[in-house]
Amino acid sequence: MSKKRNQNDSFIAFDGRLTPEIRRRLRAKRYELGLPFQRVASFFGVNWSTFRKWEQGPTESCELCYRPALEAFLNGEYDSILRSLSMPKAAIKQDNEDIPQEVMQCLERVSNAYRLCQTRPDLREKIVRHIDKATAATMAGLISPPGQAAFIPEDDADT
Repeated sequence: MSKKRNQNDSFIAFDGRLTPEIRRRLRAKRYELGLPFQRVASFFGVNWSTFRKWEQGPTESCELCYRPALEAFLNGEYDSILRSLSMPKAAIKQDNEDIPQEVMQCLERVSNAYRLCQTRPDLREKIVRHIDKATAATMAGLISPPGQAAFIPEDDADT
């Protein structure tokens, strides 16, 4: 499954180290193909957060078994296959660029906390209740006229 290269194309040798240049190229290739993290990660058989960490950090290297596939990805050898998995560019922009990094990090922390509470359904419910309450308060603020306090129902179970 090799792609013919012309003299202007340069082969990218990947030794497994996720340097800033490799990260930039991973992101550029994913954007070029119109793929969200979830789809490209699924292609590689990893969790979307693993691919995101390859692309954005903090992971410094990938496992040996992924190196040949990532090198082929960077060199365009999977482009035709991956294009069939792509989404419209507008959807990718909505998925990634419209959400600030600090929000994505917050969502990841909440997700990790929820997973860690696997044996504590009471804490899981509390996490969900607090998120629901914060979301409801924000939405109420959006629909309230400017200068008027938003009505937010009290939930006695939030202790």
